[in-house]
Amino acid sequence: MFHLIKDIRDIDRFNQILVVLLEEGFEFLLVKTELKHNIPLTKSLKAKIKSRQNIKPEVRLRRTLERLGPTFIKFGQLLSVRPDLIPKEYAQELEKLQDKVPPVSFKDVKAIIEAEFGKSIEHLFSDFEKNPIASASISQVHKATLKTGQKVAVKVQRPYAKDIMETDIEILSYFARLLEKKAEKVRRFRPVKIVNEFKEWTEKELDFRLEARNAKRFYQNFKGSKTVHIPEIYDKFTTEKILTLEFIDGVELHNIKEIKKRKLHFNEIIKNGFDAIMTQVFVQGIFHADPHPGNIIIMDDNSITFVDFGIVGYFDEKLRNKCIDMLYGIVEQDEDLIMDTLLSMGIESEDANYEQLKSDISFVLQPLQGSSIKDAKVSKIIEELLDIGLRHHIKIPAPLVLFGKTLVTLEGVALEYDPKFKLIGTAKPFMEKLIAKRSNPVYLWKNFVHSMNRYKRFAEDFPDKAEKALDKFQRGSIKVDIEDTDIQKLSLEIDRSSNRVAYGLLISALLITSAILIQVEKGPSILGIPLLAFFSFLFASILVLILFASIVREKFIHW
Repeated sequence: MFHLIKDIRDIDRFNQILVVLLEEGFEFLLVKTELKHNIPLTKSLKAKIKSRQNIKPEVRLRRTLERLGPTFIKFGQLLSVRPDLIPKEYAQELEKLQDKVPPVSFKDVKAIIEAEFGKSIEHLFSDFEKNPIASASISQVHKATLKTGQKVAVKVQRPYAKDIMETDIEILSYFARLLEKKAEKVRRFRPVKIVNEFKEWTEKELDFRLEARNAKRFYQNFKGSKTVHIPEIYDKFTTEKILTLEFIDGVELHNIKEIKKRKLHFNEIIKNGFDAIMTQVFVQGIFHADPHPGNIIIMDDNSITFVDFGIVGYFDEKLRNKCIDMLYGIVEQDEDLIMDTLLSMGIESEDANYEQLKSDISFVLQPLQGSSIKDAKVSKIIEELLDIGLRHHIKIPAPLVLFGKTLVTLEGVALEYDPKFKLIGTAKPFMEKLIAKRSNPVYLWKNFVHSMNRYKRFAEDFPDKAEKALDKFQRGSIKVDIEDTDIQKLSLEIDRSSNRVAYGLLISALLITSAILIQVEKGPSILGIPLLAFFSFLFASILVLILFASIVREKFIHW
């Protein structure tokens, strides 16, 4: 059973986790995984278990993670921004987790810095404050001054942070596999997938060079902006365990009291923050994926600064359109558009209940009927829709969830400052610009060209793919499990695609033919173009218009 545990320290840690789970009332998990027999039930332990019975399970989960330390707190923070993976009441409770731990000694910090650079700390910095300005589970931050006079923040990885987290993640992975194998009720939440995602997230956070690379990309994206500031990275003072960046003197977004004290314009701050996030998502295609208020700093001119770029999200054109459709569906109270958008992301369940899905979406939108959308709390609607997606096993992309969580964060902070704040009033102008852009002829032409390239690649790859598919079919390694409706949809899609490929090939042939005839044909002409070449080009133009119209028509039907 313990074949993954490498030494006695790991076994002790594993047993410690089991005891905490039992004490916090998660006995059923240990029973399901057949691990309960590893823990002797003393009278005091039974008393603790009994005292937890009346506490909500989501509260017990938060307390469990807090007791288990930094790795599990980080794990809980990941879950808190992924309401597509866990029920919303759990995600909301886990938002209360605070990643604050006692700082390590300056002696340890100095040793790490000098080991990384091979030079004394006095040689690297003209001044280095011994007390950290921030301390978390993976690292702590010290204010310092370079020899050139620049004020910097030096982020130092805690000693043994990597070893400790790797051990805990190993145990988490082991426990997740047991749960997925033996606990049917837990299996639907895909614990192995969650732990693997956490492992990938943590590996990125533990390499500060990746964070530096991300920060530099954001720095370039917002270079020259008057409303958004990104701290400069100092590459010469950055390694895997050390990150040195420009020191930002401002107020964290959640510090409402200090913002009021400095008499900053909060409505302008929220507008700048919202525009920055929307620009990252819909214009730049890369956005800050850990958007809690501690990572957003307010400057005296009401501009905002983003810090901590360990985790970023990516939005491609397809995902941007889905996100726009989702938000526009909320604004227009269009349940069909929201349902189509959710279903277009993919559904994992074989017995999907589409009528129930539509009914659930209608129930969420129902309070908006008869009232102004401006009075709606967008964060609540988004959380409800994500929860619906979870219940119906819809594969909602992680970046879309993180974007939704960012909107929730911005609206939550704004409402704390101004109870009358309406996010939808801030969002609508930006969304209208995005929707107008999708109807722009230049945008439609780019989509047309992109589609033509896709059909060209499809035609080129089809023979090889068909040969591989037939080979698999001949060897009996293809499993067919689709309904008649699926076959009909597939047939229509293949028919539509093949027609467009044929149109594209015919257009190409006509254009090439007309180009050759212009060079070699003699005789009657129109506008100086040989007659046959002119009609060949005219026919190709007509086919281009027909193909373009069919693609545009399909886009508008989807919208």
